[in-house]
Amino acid sequence: MAEPLDPNLTNTTLYKERRKRADADKPPPRSNPLGAIAHVRAPKTKSREAMVDAILAQDNGLIPGLLTKSFYEPFSIEGLELKLEPIQPSIGTIIHGIDLNRDLSNPKVVNFLRTLWLDRKVVVFRNQGHLSQEDLVAFANYFGEVGAPFGEREHVPNSPHDLNQQVKVPNIPDMLVIPSDEIVPNAASGWHADATWQARPPMGSILICREAPPIGGDTCFCDCHGMWEGLPKETKHKVEKLTAIHMGTIGHQMDGVTPVATHPVARTHPETGKTTLYVQQGFVRGFAKEHQISNEEEKELLLAMKFQEGKPEYTCRVRWEVGSLAMWDNRSVLHSASGDFWPHRRLMERLTILDRNVERRTPYYKPSNYTD
Repeated sequence: MAEPLDPNLTNTTLYKERRKRADADKPPPRSNPLGAIAHVRAPKTKSREAMVDAILAQDNGLIPGLLTKSFYEPFSIEGLELKLEPIQPSIGTIIHGIDLNRDLSNPKVVNFLRTLWLDRKVVVFRNQGHLSQEDLVAFANYFGEVGAPFGEREHVPNSPHDLNQQVKVPNIPDMLVIPSDEIVPNAASGWHADATWQARPPMGSILICREAPPIGGDTCFCDCHGMWEGLPKETKHKVEKLTAIHMGTIGHQMDGVTPVATHPVARTHPETGKTTLYVQQGFVRGFAKEHQISNEEEKELLLAMKFQEGKPEYTCRVRWEVGSLAMWDNRSVLHSASGDFWPHRRLMERLTILDRNVERRTPYYKPSNYTD
């Protein structure tokens, strides 16, 4: 059996629990998307070892290559010749032709990247594997204040149940290392915005890939402005002035306390002014009690909003390569890892970015006129 991605994992509660299952030669459970896909790929396989061998045999002949045509917009700025490749019509752009360790000393370049990021919500950079962990911190500082792994420092999770918090980076305590390997499958494979259970959720996140599976393990992003625009008119009128309860999980507890926050259902983006649907089924538990909405109507409205999550027209999919880096606007997108790559390894590093303008950190809603 393969060794874990990081030796620090071996003493964690979660690792020990899942190691027992691995040592017993039991495949990952079907309740986990990584396990469900494994059972699809190797059906009727009761042995974990046999399942691993069967899946790896399927992927053994894969070789890296460039097979598809892409469209891009050429763009020149301050001596840089960039290629801007849209991923989907309303969301996501891959920026080719820039070195994030060298080309951001010019404020005009930084301003351009920030403007594009606000417009496209997700920007991706390829071939940045030369960036050290310290370089990632320097990159994040161009766009905001580096926060704790889950944003604000008033609530810093210390639960032993969350694998993501167990890999420590010397001298960079704010870095979140996200490993997944054969022993401990790990993928945040549900639509969510990061740490909305915080009173002031983080502005954005950056994620770099250090080890990528040959197939699978993509990250998907969903445009929350598109989600709002797609709601039926009558639903908009019902929910636009409501607030919702966002609650963390056991893995987000601090000293045994589960974090809870209340945020508007319709959120005004503090920089673009656009309205976004700020509800996702990962952390939202219902509407604030003060609204006195019946259980039946609450379920109906939450279901209508859930149907907006992950619609193909609102989403883009980022395929990871070693050295790929993505930066997304946590105020205007949801994201979800694709849990389909076990038993391959995947190793990611993430930093959370806070808005330097503290007054813009708290979600709010300023009604706007829509005509649909």
